[in-house]
Amino acid sequence: MDKHIKELQDQLKLEHKDVAKYTQHVLEALDKLIHEHRRIVASNAVAGIKPDGCKEHTFYRTMNEVKFTLTNELRKTVNDFKHLGDKHYVKNYPDGVKK
Repeated sequence: MDKHIKELQDQLKLEHKDVAKYTQHVLEALDKLIHEHRRIVASNAVAGIKPDGCKEHTFYRTMNEVKFTLTNELRKTVNDFKHLGDKHYVKNYPDGVKK
């Protein structure tokens, strides 16, 4: 995922690279949340508290869907930035990406 974010960041102009950096920071925060969740579940398991498999599956599936959505929205934003001024390009966001 980091490689994909880096590729998208390289496609942006210097003044728009902060959008990709923000997405990278959010994804890193989600990774920290997942790591903390794993640590808590592991410590609970050591204490004899058995994790619920369905809840664990739902948690990880949701985290992966959120990460995919963030990356996909960054991709669409990069495409809109790349096609600024192209009157034949159909924008991903009707309100545009310019201020």
